[in-house]
Amino acid sequence: MPDQMFDMTMLDDSYEKCLKCNACVASCPVTGATLDFGGPKHMGPELKRLVDNQQSIDDERIEFCTLCGNCDLSCPENVHISTLTAFAKALHTEKNGSNFRDFVLSNAELVGKMASAFAPVTNAAMKMKPMRKVMEKVMKIPEGRKFPKYRFKNFNLTFKNKVTGSKRKVAYFVGCYAMYNAPNVAESFVKVMNYNGIEVVKPRQKCCGVPMLANGRMKQARKNAKFNIESLLEYVRKGYDVVTTCTSCGLALKKEYLSIDGSPEAKELAAHVYDADEYLRMLYDHGEFNTHLAPIKHIVGYHAPCHMRAQGMGSPALDILELIPGFDIYDLGAGCCGQCGTFGFKKEKYAVSMKLGRTMAESVKNLDADYTVTECGMCKNQLDQLTDKEVRHPMQILAESYEHARHLQTV
Repeated sequence: MPDQMFDMTMLDDSYEKCLKCNACVASCPVTGATLDFGGPKHMGPELKRLVDNQQSIDDERIEFCTLCGNCDLSCPENVHISTLTAFAKALHTEKNGSNFRDFVLSNAELVGKMASAFAPVTNAAMKMKPMRKVMEKVMKIPEGRKFPKYRFKNFNLTFKNKVTGSKRKVAYFVGCYAMYNAPNVAESFVKVMNYNGIEVVKPRQKCCGVPMLANGRMKQARKNAKFNIESLLEYVRKGYDVVTTCTSCGLALKKEYLSIDGSPEAKELAAHVYDADEYLRMLYDHGEFNTHLAPIKHIVGYHAPCHMRAQGMGSPALDILELIPGFDIYDLGAGCCGQCGTFGFKKEKYAVSMKLGRTMAESVKNLDADYTVTECGMCKNQLDQLTDKEVRHPMQILAESYEHARHLQTV
């Protein structure tokens, strides 16, 4: 008898609206790259129908779902396909168990804390060929997969806010990547908020849970969701907006928590969550955005993360960065990068990951820009592996423009 936490009969009946039109299949990156995945239509609404008819539901092909959310965005009937597949992943893991590799990959926060504490050793070890061969043989992590670097001075150690008592106040949900791998992104975000006269606080927080959902660890994801909802609502109810620099974290707080937690508190929180670029665009629309930006005469390519598109908010990074004088930014239009969070770190999925990334790599090569911009740390990891261009976060570029503008004022 499945744990009630994984009971798919608890889900809403949106799957009944499925028209079997295959829009989700056409938008699925993995379906177009391999026949090993059954496709979102079958792994989502069709599998749920089998559950309702008390037929077998365990299908190992569900492991090839990346939970990118493209299926939800494309569905004309608003079927919650990625939610159905997330629960199906959990059921599959519950029945078949999980290996040590997937446990490690699902615990990004724990790994980040440990790896950053010994960052020089961790980063060196990840480049050693004997170590990588052992990891491939024992943990099934491909030798060729590049890892993001960890930083000894993580954001917990460097966080400083210079504005207090402002009209607008932001509770920053940092996320594991900006906390342990890219604290420079988090620091840039705080600077950008401060240049806009906005106070920033860092609430108590745990991993958003997306890596856990991707590896079938629903119980753990729900536990983290409850913690984050409770912690962040303390600030929401004091007038803070919740902002994140990671599109996967934003998707979790806005959407996934509504499915895996489903409480009124989850809904209350979701109404106050913004992606960093989305938040700045909102400030601009309200005439509150600091437009004193120094020129940056660069030509850059922009890669849109799947979890950004899945939020249905357009392209706020393009909208904001285009405000910088002389800054020419072009959407690469390359689809899924192929890293897909923990997906690309698994040996049995590595070839699919690389195949998915070819279009993106070709787009970067054809544009031949000065560098590439993306909000997602894992998209950056794939870009670092497949291209020779520097990859930057929008907040780093905005912080640079603001700082240069301040410097020009003092000269």
